[in-house]
Amino acid sequence: MRLFAALVPPPDVLDHVAQLVAGVGVEQEPEPVAAPAHLSHPGRHAASTGKRFGRRRGHDTATPPAGPPLDLVPVVRMHVPMVKFGNLALDHAARLIDALELQASDWQSPRLHLHGGLASEPKGDSSVWVRLGGDLDELNAIVRDVSRVAQGLQLYVDRRGFRTDLQVGKVNERTTEAELEQVLAALDAYESQAWWQTTVSLLTPIDLGPDEAPYRLHREISLGPAVPH
Repeated sequence: MRLFAALVPPPDVLDHVAQLVAGVGVEQEPEPVAAPAHLSHPGRHAASTGKRFGRRRGHDTATPPAGPPLDLVPVVRMHVPMVKFGNLALDHAARLIDALELQASDWQSPRLHLHGGLASEPKGDSSVWVRLGGDLDELNAIVRDVSRVAQGLQLYVDRRGFRTDLQVGKVNERTTEAELEQVLAALDAYESQAWWQTTVSLLTPIDLGPDEAPYRLHREISLGPAVPH
């Protein structure tokens, strides 16, 4: 079985940041009112000419469709990958779970929140992220400890995908630079409610479609006492 460890923030935190990003740049268009002939002016209501992240389409003046300026990540797909263990035999997965449950009770539970936006990191990546804040030293220590436990069992470990950011969307060919900056500014001004991360989730990847969770929960590993504040 394929297995990986991840951080999954509380649903209400994910819902709130998703609503924030979805609402950026979405305005209710007023009903068009015909102007008197002597006041009308050709091109007055031409579409925005803001630079877009895609191929130029000539002199297309059609109004862009209403909606978020990004391809949004559904809330059920939001998570922070920590460590991948590859394809494990069932008995190896059971040994890993036993070892993690034994040792994780000594690892401190960090207090975290979401704050700040990031895009195109690394260069060429079209993802848009919101940053994790709070007890990041303790969170990084948990990632190292999970890797250490697995390596102690002679299991494959890959933590190259870990970053203290949560993906919220992707730039598409319709996204303008101004829209992207607007999303990042909203995320920079935003700070979610804080939460205590008291578990590490062991997940198995699945593919049920773009709007469904990309994983199935295999086991929640409980962490130890809260980081003192």
